[in-house]
Formats: sequence, C-alpha cells, structure tokens
Amino acid sequence: MADQPQKTGIIYVRVSSAEQVDGTSLEMQERLCKEFAERNNIDIKRIFIEKGESAKTADRTEFQKAIAFCSNKKSKIDFFIVLKLDRFARNQNDHAIVTNALRRYGTILRSVTEPINDSPTGQLMEGILSSFAQFDNAIRTERSRNGMIERLKQGVWVWPAPVGYYRPVPKSNIVPHPDKAPLIKLAFEEYAKGGHTYNSLAQLLTKRGLRTATGKNPNPYFVQKMLLNPIYYGLVSGLGLEFKGAFQPIITEALYYQCQPGFKTPHSKHRSAKNPNFPLRGLLICSHCNQPITGSTSTGRMKKGYSYYHHHKRECERSTFYKKDELEQKFYDHLLELQPSEDYLKVFKEILLDQWKNQNTNFDESNKKLRNEIAQLEMKRKNAFDYLERGIYTDAEFIERRNLINREIAEKEVQIVDNRDYEFDMEQALDYCLDFVRNAASTWKRIKDKPVLVESFQNLIFKEKLPIADGRFGTTKMACVYSLEKEFDGDKSRLVTLQRIEL
Repeated sequence: MADQPQKTGIIYVRVSSAEQVDGTSLEMQERLCKEFAERNNIDIKRIFIEKGESAKTADRTEFQKAIAFCSNKKSKIDFFIVLKLDRFARNQNDHAIVTNALRRYGTILRSVTEPINDSPTGQLMEGILSSFAQFDNAIRTERSRNGMIERLKQGVWVWPAPVGYYRPVPKSNIVPHPDKAPLIKLAFEEYAKGGHTYNSLAQLLTKRGLRTATGKNPNPYFVQKMLLNPIYYGLVSGLGLEFKGAFQPIITEALYYQCQPGFKTPHSKHRSAKNPNFPLRGLLICSHCNQPITGSTSTGRMKKGYSYYHHHKRECERSTFYKKDELEQKFYDHLLELQPSEDYLKVFKEILLDQWKNQNTNFDESNKKLRNEIAQLEMKRKNAFDYLERGIYTDAEFIERRNLINREIAEKEVQIVDNRDYEFDMEQALDYCLDFVRNAASTWKRIKDKPVLVESFQNLIFKEKLPIADGRFGTTKMACVYSLEKEFDGDKSRLVTLQRIEL
C-alpha cells in the first residue's frame, strides 16, 4: 500500500492577559499543538499568535489572517489546529460560519484536548463544546456586567478616567485633577457665556495647556464630547443606567445644562476669538476689491516692532498699508461723527419705553409661574423615590423618571435665569444703554484690546463690513439706533410708525 501524502496544517493560539496566569499561556498552547501535529504526522506551515484579544467575535487580527491563509489555494491547508474550541470562538454562530467556510477551502478544525472529528459523534461533540464555549462566555459577561453595575450603583466610575479626572491609586474612584479640572470648568463657563465656538474653545484650552488622554491638543470634536458629557457634573452614565457619582463633580448641574443645545439661551451667539492687537481686523474691507483688511507686526533693524493694517490681496490697485495707531485713531474719530443727536436719542428712548409697556410680558408673573411648576416637579421627584422604595418602580423606570424630571427642572431654572435679565427698571436700563451710544468712541477705545468684547461691540454698531479706501471709511448697514436717525426730522410720529422698532 502506497504511503499517503503528508497532511498540512496551521496552528492558532490565543490568550488574554488574565489567562496567562491560568495555565493557558501562549508557549504552552503552541507546544501542545506542535506535539499533536507531530503525533498525527501533520506538517505545520505557519503559526498564528493572537495576544490579548477576546474570542467574543471572529473579528480578530491574527484569526482573520489564519482564515485568509487557509483560503489561498496555494497553501492547501488540511487542518486548523487549536488547543481548545474556546480558543477558536466563544460564539456558536461564528463557530458554525467559520468552520463551514474552512471546509469549503478543504480545511478541517481540530482540537488538541477535545475529541472532535468527522464522525457523527465527533460532530455532535463539536456542536456541544461550541455551545458550552458560548455559554461560558455569556456567564463571564453577565458576571462582569453585574459587577460593573454594582460599582456604578455605588457611584464609582469603572472606565478609564476622563480628561479632568484621575485615580489617585489603581481601582479607586476618580477625583478632579488639580491642574486639568480648573480648565474643564473654565471651558464650560466660557461656552455658557456664548462667546466661543467649539473651535475657538479648543484653541483656548490648547493655549492654557490642556491635552487629551493621548497627549494631543484639544480639537472641536473633543470639546463637543466634553460639553455633552454628564460625568463633569457628577452623573455616572453607562450600560444603559445612570447613577449619582460618589466623587466630587467639576461643575454644577445647572452649568452643564446651560451648555446643552436644547438649553442655550436665545441671547447667546458664538463668536470667534480675535487678535487683541488688531481690533479692526475682521470689520474692515477694501472698498475696491471687498477683501478683508488684516493686520501684522514686523520687526525693524533696531528690533522695534511696527504694526500695520493691510490687504490680504496684494494685487489690488488700492492695496496699501495703514499704520495701526493712525488707523485706529481715524476709526475713533469716525465713531464720534456717528454719534446721534440728543434730541433724537430722547425720542428714541420714549418710543422704546412705549413699546416695552405695550408688548412685553410681565416677567415677575412668568417667574412666579415657573417656580410653582418647579415645586410641583420636585414633588413628583419625591414621589418617584417613594415608588422605588415601595417596589412600584424598577431601578430602570425610576432612573428614567428621575432624569426626565431633573431635565424639566433644569430647563425651567434656566428660563428663570433668562427672565431675570428683564426684571429691572426699563427706563434705567435704557439710560445705561444709550449712554454707550453717546460714548461709543470712548467705550471702543477702552475695550479694544479685549477681543470678544470689542468684536461684540463693533457688531452692535455695524451690521455689515465697513469699507475703507485711502484712509476714509465708507457707508455700511448700521444698527437701528444709528440708521433710524435719518428718518428723524424732529417729528416723533415719523419714528412711531416704524414697525418693530423695539427690536
């Protein structure tokens, strides 16, 4: 009888860090698989080693390489050898799909420690063992999940500490990081003011020295995720559950909700940060080519800095340089020229007061109603705790109900904060605002080195970019307190007929 050709095979070994101390190390698996191959006259073509990846799914790097190797017709692999079936898969569906695929390639799965083969008994045993592997994995997963849930109920954050927190000792609860936590709080406070985009806030945090968990500079996506993460006000959220954290929060719950998309106040408007050295950059454009006027500082021979405003577009025939101090003085003089007359401001104030009395709601009554609604919600929240203790609510139902009530309370508290903006003497407020109009030039000079303030102030006066040519400012769309003066000729009725003047 002629000798049969020698069979070929590959070895696949897998281990996790926990199993390395349980007697299933990579070296031991490889040694036992090689001995199995030698006893059965199998020529091993390649060994695939998987380090630290779970067998919950078939999406494993070396496992996929092993299957691809078997699928290559040039390889002609007869056996896929593992120490135990749970090294191959812990999911019965994956086990069936992959073994069927291997059979199409002419490759048969073999276990060193388990009696599986092509006989009916061997196939039954393979099915039973693969089922037990899945069952064992499910039990481990459930135990792990239950353990994590118990820790979550105790208010312990069980995952890697997010930026702004750290663990003083391994497996302890998180605590605010002494250096990073203040920067996280600063980010929430600045965003709540409405003076930043995600991008500008990322730049601010980068400048202040905050880095991500991987040591990179914060980017807009990082900022967005941070602002949406309730961990920073002490809410532990995970596995579909939420619990109050047993650690010190970095921010208050009210501040967190003020930074959420659904809770932004109607007065907020994000603006990008500007260079404090050039307050007019972003406002001025060339009246000839409509390109923005920028600013920069150059150093002379004596190492003295010279600051200029100039074109982005050098090829413009009106392109020129303006000395920073001279152009800003001209802008100051321009604001003086724009100052409305006292007669006009007096009439303007009277009309606004009339409109206020006729059209605005009574915010005291509105806040009183909101406070009553909050009291009712707090009673509902107390009832939810009672229902939980009496077993009427499950833990999940209680958490869902409590969170819904908390969000409604936070929303109404934010509305009260918004309404407080209007709980004042309107006449006194108008006097204060019109005083800024009377002194726009001096106000601008006082705040011109504060980027967010000066940009906001300029946007209140100029509704569109301000053109400039040869050092002279052109005309542009102005705020109504300036533009309506053109309609005023001493006759109050001319202004009264204007629709929605209070805007």
